[in-house]
Amino acid sequence: MRGLRIELRRSSALWAGLLVVVSGTAMLLLLTTETAKWPGNSTSAVLALREPLAYVWALVVGLAVLQGMRDSRAGVGELFATTSRPGWVRLGALASAVAGVVAAATLLLCLGVIGRVAVGGGFVSAGFVPLVLPVVLAAAGSVVLGLAVGRLLPHPLAVPVALVATFTVATMAAQAQDVRSPDGVIPPLALLVPVLAPPSSDLVTTSTSVDVGQIVWFVGLGVTALLLLVSRSWRGRLVALVPAGLALALAVSILPARLSDVLVTDSIAGRMVCDGPVCVSRVHQASLPAAAEVGRDVLKKLSVLPHPPTGVREDTSAMAHFAVPLRSSDIVYLNSQLPPSALTMSPGQLRLEMLAGAGVSPCTTPNTLNSREVVVRYLTAGYFNGELAELASEPHFWNSSHMRSALDEAWRAFRSQPPAEQLKRVAKAREMLLTCQDAEQIRDVLVAAR
Repeated sequence: MRGLRIELRRSSALWAGLLVVVSGTAMLLLLTTETAKWPGNSTSAVLALREPLAYVWALVVGLAVLQGMRDSRAGVGELFATTSRPGWVRLGALASAVAGVVAAATLLLCLGVIGRVAVGGGFVSAGFVPLVLPVVLAAAGSVVLGLAVGRLLPHPLAVPVALVATFTVATMAAQAQDVRSPDGVIPPLALLVPVLAPPSSDLVTTSTSVDVGQIVWFVGLGVTALLLLVSRSWRGRLVALVPAGLALALAVSILPARLSDVLVTDSIAGRMVCDGPVCVSRVHQASLPAAAEVGRDVLKKLSVLPHPPTGVREDTSAMAHFAVPLRSSDIVYLNSQLPPSALTMSPGQLRLEMLAGAGVSPCTTPNTLNSREVVVRYLTAGYFNGELAELASEPHFWNSSHMRSALDEAWRAFRSQPPAEQLKRVAKAREMLLTCQDAEQIRDVLVAAR
């Protein structure tokens, strides 16, 4: 314990911990936008920390390499070799001090963002625990590896090379993770870093396979780093690589490849809470009273259709921001993961969004525009509303003079039909939307002359 206290005073341990807390907090604040979702869920908050870790990780590893060069720079290597005290005891105290402080600082940073969520009235659950452990292990293991590199390669260029290499690896891994399809493939090696691009949803977390795979890898890396730090022969250093090799092989076999298997719905935050036929996720429970009032009114309006929907449910699927929205003949789905979120709309806007498509979600993937389908959604919403009105999800279409004139023309053609015919056509359009048939054909069903 005495050696540990000495290393805490004389090494860069406390400076490294301070660097983690200050730089991590600063980078998180810089990268956080007004539309960030992480303040609403503790799990999302810990995930959001993964992005600034690309910078913090590189800085801490560089500082650890510099610390590992201490004996060489002081010229006391031969002196310590002649003492009766085993070298691994002294080096172990150094590793424990620096890695322990960095791990504690990383944990403090995680608890800090969770506290920010709690103070702001967000949703806090135990779902963040599996996400914190890999981050803490990665920080501690990387610091010990940096110490080992500094001790084995005491060259003036070791620090800048380690810093740049770590940042480059983190950046390349983040780029490899940037896929835009549920079936998109993420190389397993890209998940062997503590960096992860934050998802644009507060209902998403990493899968158990990702958490377990990362824990296995970072534990193996930490063991190898420690053995490299205390080894005194080339044979010992070669043997030290075995734990990392075994951990790498096991982790790669565990880690998933498809994005839909990497990011999954947060089973705690995504659990449904209901008010009658209307259900939203626990993380958005504060929006339930308003959504329930509007939802019951919408279901009443849709009840004139044959086989009308009987419930309203928030879409909590993990791939909602990449895949075609869910649809069902029995359920009207609320989209809360794409801007604008349905649960942040005014009651009037939410009512129109739920009535659009006669209660059926769009058939296009997010961030794509099918003008004919938009016309269908406007016409069906207008039928139940009694007049055309702007859809909050499609404001550009409404504000475009060219598109607006085409919409008004289609509306006049639709309203020229007898009331019974209008209802029949809306019902037919709903059936076609449920199976995502061609949008132009659906539009023709609504506006074609008898």
